[in-house]
Amino acid sequence: MTKTPESRAETAHFDALHGLRGIAAVLVMLGHFTEFTGRRYDLAPSGFLAVDLFFLLSGFVIAHAYDDKFRKGMSFWEFAEIRLLRLYPLYFAAVGLAVIGVGAIIATRGLSSYSRLDLLASLGFSVLFLPTPPSLSTFPDVLFPLNGPAWSLFYELVANAVFAALAVRLAARSLALIVGVAFLALVLLAWQGFVLGGGAHWDDTIAAPARIAFSFFLGVFLNRYATGKSRDGNLYMPFLLTLCGVLMIFRPVEHVQLCSLAIIVLVWPWLVLVASRLRLSGFWRWVALFSGNISYAIYVLHTPLIRLSNAVVESVTGASWNEHGLPFILGTSIVIIAVSAFAHYVYDKNIRTLLRQWLSLWRAREGVTQF
Repeated sequence: MTKTPESRAETAHFDALHGLRGIAAVLVMLGHFTEFTGRRYDLAPSGFLAVDLFFLLSGFVIAHAYDDKFRKGMSFWEFAEIRLLRLYPLYFAAVGLAVIGVGAIIATRGLSSYSRLDLLASLGFSVLFLPTPPSLSTFPDVLFPLNGPAWSLFYELVANAVFAALAVRLAARSLALIVGVAFLALVLLAWQGFVLGGGAHWDDTIAAPARIAFSFFLGVFLNRYATGKSRDGNLYMPFLLTLCGVLMIFRPVEHVQLCSLAIIVLVWPWLVLVASRLRLSGFWRWVALFSGNISYAIYVLHTPLIRLSNAVVESVTGASWNEHGLPFILGTSIVIIAVSAFAHYVYDKNIRTLLRQWLSLWRAREGVTQF
């Protein structure tokens, strides 16, 4: 059975899910400091698992937000516009910060640091939210050379497009088939020794379709068919956040692929189901909402901001780019969180409002009422 309106209303805001998304974004950020410390500090060695949690949360929340709208006639293009307006402004800001970082490197090391053609191609594909072909890339091994984590946003947009195209036809059996095939693909990848955290690099992106298909469409399935009553969650939230953090901070010495598979297939779905039924209040609700609100900004902005911070420190102190320590991690993390809060509450909200107003005016002028 699908959820009744009453059971949907009980957990309409999903505050605890915001908290999970927030801590996951911070752990991804911490994990990406490793290369800048000469691998002396690997603060989140299993942080790649956060991406699977993001995919699961995305499917769960998007199904909750748009199932009824699709049943009432929302078109594919209306949905696409909403999702692009949600994702693109901050993504575009991240591309801008990455370009500034490239400029800083050129200023300190010379124009020969990059091929002009590769730089222009990388910028062009990045602006279009597309992976850059290796032969035209400034960093041929990654899909998005200017902002590595953008690979997951690209695959999420692909999953969103499939969902929008099939939304009214994605019944329980269809979802179970998609999730089942993706699960078998993940098992096969783990059996063959592929890194289940793959996706950002061309040589491991074979794992990405299985990861997004399994977690995103399982999220859709759980939202539609996993019913349950809500409960007060203030006592549960610290435990859930701690569990989420511990699973990404520690990396098993043996059976890494099996442990990763178990977390993706068993732990994350259980965690999302439990968190989706929690009602938060007071301090924990504020923490969950604040961290969740700025989580996308943290995720999309942290890599270019780390590179910019590194360029500034390198030019001031002369330290090598991979010789930083804990002060660099702490200081840069504070900057990223502060910039992300500004980016979400000031830049992103206002830009999206302006874009919606511009689109409304354009449609009124052109006589366009719908796609």
